[in-house]
Amino acid sequence: MKKTILEIYALAVCFVSIICFVVCLGVAGYSLVQIAKPDFTMRSYDFDNYQSNDTYWKMKEGRGSCSKEDKSTIRPSESELTKQRTEAFSLEKASEQRDGEQTLVKTLIVILVDALAFLIHWRIARSARS
Repeated sequence: MKKTILEIYALAVCFVSIICFVVCLGVAGYSLVQIAKPDFTMRSYDFDNYQSNDTYWKMKEGRGSCSKEDKSTIRPSESELTKQRTEAFSLEKASEQRDGEQTLVKTLIVILVDALAFLIHWRIARSARS
């Protein structure tokens, strides 16, 4: 059975579409984990900065200007620092979830375009075969 150039082209596009689909499924799966468990997918450095008041304060004190004047801020009480740390950690997790949601939407758009390309080229390949 001799294949035409049109059929070979259409099947090649289908093959590439399947590879793209598989990669997108992996990215979408990671995005779902990022949405469901943002503290798990957060960078270790960022996660570690919110695990204790001491590490949080060091991180917070290190941000901003490098001048000595800015580093001499008074450390708040432990209860206030815990409150600030938990609020900041919640914001960080919300940002991580948002990143996951954005990536998921982008990936779903690529999967949709990929599926359309696959279906169109699959039909082209079938019609070229007959």
